[in-house]
Amino acid sequence: MAADVYLFGMTVLSTIHRCASALPLAGGYAEIGETYVCPGGEAMNAAMLLSGLGLSTALGGPHWGVETREGLGRYAERYGIDVSGVGFDAGFAGVRDLVLVGGQERAVLGWFGRYFSATERCWGEPDAEAIAASRIVAIDPFFPRSSERAAELAQQAGKPYVTIDCPLDGVLHQAAAASVISREYRASHYPGQSDEALFREYASRGAGLSIFTSGSGPMHFGRAGAAVETCAPFVVDVKSTLGAGDTFRAGVVFALLHGFTDAQCVRFAAGLAAMMCTRLPIADHVPNLDEVTEFLHKLDSSIRTRP
Repeated sequence: MAADVYLFGMTVLSTIHRCASALPLAGGYAEIGETYVCPGGEAMNAAMLLSGLGLSTALGGPHWGVETREGLGRYAERYGIDVSGVGFDAGFAGVRDLVLVGGQERAVLGWFGRYFSATERCWGEPDAEAIAASRIVAIDPFFPRSSERAAELAQQAGKPYVTIDCPLDGVLHQAAAASVISREYRASHYPGQSDEALFREYASRGAGLSIFTSGSGPMHFGRAGAAVETCAPFVVDVKSTLGAGDTFRAGVVFALLHGFTDAQCVRFAAGLAAMMCTRLPIADHVPNLDEVTEFLHKLDSSIRTRP
């Protein structure tokens, strides 16, 4: 089945504990207020959101296992996500994680190193036919050569693709229609480098739009040879920042597919991310386009009426 968006990336089954207060310090205690068992992962979150916005989606990436197939499949069916390209391994538990959320902080615990030490059983290769049949592609960088292969297939098929948190001199960034680089990735992979200098490097080496996100700080975006632009994040009452980056990337995919300008693209993505920061979990609170449009209108009105 042809889908508007083909997403090659992370899908996990998450157990999310929302603490009644802030996350405890080492040796401390916290009361669990709410618990959810639902899908997560960059690609799965984006697929659910894009489906809610009216686009058809198809997934590729990690095999589902005996502990994850039912839970992930239930939500895929709920949102009409095509998972025919996702493998199932009856000898594999599946990719799971445990997430603690407290205030605006979160901690993610998983077995990712163990799961992804055996590439032949933990994920499948990108689907060339699904990529060629799509209108746009989203690629996570977590599957070394397989992620690069997805980018190559997209280029061969003439399909734009959006990626996240990839090195400035890597295959993924060079031909991406947009690359979204988070503050956490910049701090861990380019310590000591200023955002200003690093952004110039990213913009000059990429064919598309480069975007630096910084949590509650300003976002910077631009293209090679153009001035760097800035967008302030929207201010909302945050319930959780879990999945904010996944949401932002989904907004970029939607915006590029609909021909938004760069500024409109970043604003839409930032607004969608802000909206989802008021909800937990993403999987149970996917908005439709009318809801997002109304939310953005209210945010704009609030900004205009501030003294």
